[in-house]
Amino acid sequence: MELAAVSCETHTSPAPHRCGVLGLGMHTDAQPGALQALWQQAQALLQQECSAPQAVCAVAVLDTKAAHPALAAWLADVAPSAALVRVPAQHLPGQPVVTQSPRMLARYGTGSVSEAAALAAAGPGAALRLPRLVAGDGSATLALALRQAGPLNCCLAHAGGASNQGATA
Repeated sequence: MELAAVSCETHTSPAPHRCGVLGLGMHTDAQPGALQALWQQAQALLQQECSAPQAVCAVAVLDTKAAHPALAAWLADVAPSAALVRVPAQHLPGQPVVTQSPRMLARYGTGSVSEAAALAAAGPGAALRLPRLVAGDGSATLALALRQAGPLNCCLAHAGGASNQGATA
């Protein structure tokens, strides 16, 4: 499997590259299957709207969750080349999230960790493309932000040229 964006082929002139950043929130008991189910759900929703990013270049998580076993297993299987962006909790408040979970507001100063992490990692001018999705067992969340149109390596450049283990937003 690969973390590929859904494709809606058109025969018009190429648009500027807009890559996506997945934001993930995870409980300690999250499993790789929950992350995979969320990614499949996201792909299905984006395919229906034919509005996927050209690529998903990075996965953003709270810096305290970057070593989560479920994340490591899921990334190894689905996205071994995606940049893993570690977002410090202090970068979450102030991000323009849609979801307003009172519990997350009290704990992190944002209504959605996954939405805020995606937006923080995607950089200035990013737009939330897919609001928070919640795993069936409640153990994980996923959101998708789009970076502003830019060079092909835009996510990796914003993440400080990071590879799969460790840029900080």
